[in-house]
Amino acid sequence: MWHIIRNLNGEPVPPIEQKIRSLRTAMGWSREELARKLEVSLSSVNRWELYNVTPSPLARRELEKLFKKAGIS
Repeated sequence: MWHIIRNLNGEPVPPIEQKIRSLRTAMGWSREELARKLEVSLSSVNRWELYNVTPSPLARRELEKLFKKAGIS
């Protein structure tokens, strides 16, 4: 069963795969470019976006930095 996660304002928080895809499209990057920027494999980015696999803590920190730059919360 899926649960909607909400932030402190009660707004729904998108799943990580949606945030990653939004980041890529907002920045005009391919999956390959995002992988290069994060210093991870292309297959890692594919797993995050396509199979709902959670990025490692290190990759997640780097993604959060990129989200902030792109204005994605």
